[in-house]
Amino acid sequence: MALSIDQVHPAENVCDLDEAPLVRHSILPLPRQWGDLTFELRNHIEGWITVIRGSQVTDTGHPLLLTDGWISPPRESGATAVLHPRLEEAEIALGRALAAAVTVTAACTTKSWDDNNRIAVAQDPGTSRWTAAWLHNGVPGFTGHDSWKAAHADAAKQLDAMAGSFIVTGDTYTAAIASAHLRRCANQVRDQVLTAELGDVIRSHKEDMQNERRVKKIANGLSVQRPFLYRVFKGTEWTQ
Repeated sequence: MALSIDQVHPAENVCDLDEAPLVRHSILPLPRQWGDLTFELRNHIEGWITVIRGSQVTDTGHPLLLTDGWISPPRESGATAVLHPRLEEAEIALGRALAAAVTVTAACTTKSWDDNNRIAVAQDPGTSRWTAAWLHNGVPGFTGHDSWKAAHADAAKQLDAMAGSFIVTGDTYTAAIASAHLRRCANQVRDQVLTAELGDVIRSHKEDMQNERRVKKIANGLSVQRPFLYRVFKGTEWTQ
């Protein structure tokens, strides 16, 4: 019995799924692990099949494309599969799934115009690596980084790239507003990086400021109150 292309299937219901070749050279690095989730794209005899294995507290669903657009039905088993008629559609589906999983990660940075133009930055669960995952006019992208700073710098770069190209919104003036918004988002992310750098410099000179009784003077120069500067010392303000 042929698989339906308009629903999420339990993976165990797909015959010979694990024997189907993995697609590794796609628009995303696959297969990909994110926390307890594994994302796969397989070239099955039925067609292009996206597979999500594992579970997470916040279920972001398994994306599939219907006539009225993308939806993400909940995953009701630990391994699910969706059949897609075209490779490009399957790649985008898996990219949307990965972007959604990154977005719900604790302490992530997110910026967006709409569901098809958004970016998220988060630390890979259980590792020291950081990831930026995005959708630009629905097309996914993904990069890995060794540090919080590098990942956020890349996110700002990607937001600038989105802003510099046409955002599909349905009309030109909304597209112009969306581009200006995403350009501002890029600078907001850069401000996060620069603010964290400032905090690091202040913390590195904490003893000098206190020994020389210059905390109030430094606070005045920074246009903040003295108690705020002590929170910077503790790492509860102006940090990544």
